[in-house]
Amino acid sequence: MITKLHKNGKLLLSGEYAVLDGATALAIPTHYGQKFIFGQNKTPGQLIWRALDHTNALWFEAEYELDALNIIRAQEQELARALQKVLRAARSLNPNFLDASQGFTAESQLDFPRSWGLGSSSTLIAAIAQWSNTDAFQLSQMSFGGSGYDIAAADSTGPFTYSIRKNTPEVVPTKLNWPFKNKLYFIHRNQKQNSRQSIAHYRSHETSTDFINEINAITQDMIKTTSAEEFSTLMTVHETLIAKTIKMKPVKEVLFNDFQGAIKSLGGWGGDFIMALDLELGPQNINEYFTQKGFPTVLSFDQMILHP
Repeated sequence: MITKLHKNGKLLLSGEYAVLDGATALAIPTHYGQKFIFGQNKTPGQLIWRALDHTNALWFEAEYELDALNIIRAQEQELARALQKVLRAARSLNPNFLDASQGFTAESQLDFPRSWGLGSSSTLIAAIAQWSNTDAFQLSQMSFGGSGYDIAAADSTGPFTYSIRKNTPEVVPTKLNWPFKNKLYFIHRNQKQNSRQSIAHYRSHETSTDFINEINAITQDMIKTTSAEEFSTLMTVHETLIAKTIKMKPVKEVLFNDFQGAIKSLGGWGGDFIMALDLELGPQNINEYFTQKGFPTVLSFDQMILHP
């Protein structure tokens, strides 16, 4: 029996860091994600896993014996151990997963470059959860941790707000009636940010109830606004709040201080994607501006988000 799945990537438009402490965040699934094919092989007691990148090149391969899910061989031991942790967690939630009397194959393929940080781990967890008939949020907490918004995005069909209430994820679909969508762009920082390190950095600083309430208000105002100028202000205020909390300078101040519009970090500050709201350049010049700054990967809002 062959199972084919596709899981969506993710972007957090508001509430980065603060979502860990119960703030309401705004998230979108991306049409870039990861495909999976799960099947069976002729060698009982063995799982062969192959991972392809967006160019069809093999970037990871490993074999596991199924009794204890030990690693038989692997190209990269650290990655093999990370995958092993997820597989073992899935089996602890469903003891019938990967019956050792059978043999299995798994192949994954990314739709995006590995450096983009759109959710190679979260799409993996969501896919293994479906394959193993287990709860994806539980599986995430038992393996990689984090807020879980990326797990929600993997199976979402559109934008949503995400919060954690009494240790339970709350996912609420929402509509973004933004007439300024054509002014929004996502720019890659040319480096991938380590989520666990970003979380640890945030945890080393104090937060307050007022901080969470302010982030909540910004998220709701972002959803409701139809004004590009108001959205620009909200992006800037959000950046200022997070910068003050984690003691880092906003990315616009560091790299793009001559940009006419607003720029906001997404996810862990320092890497992955940023969001820009253009108030002056127009679609003809936006790519040139960021390319000249050394950041040639520029995607429009419509290019990035998942369209139902």
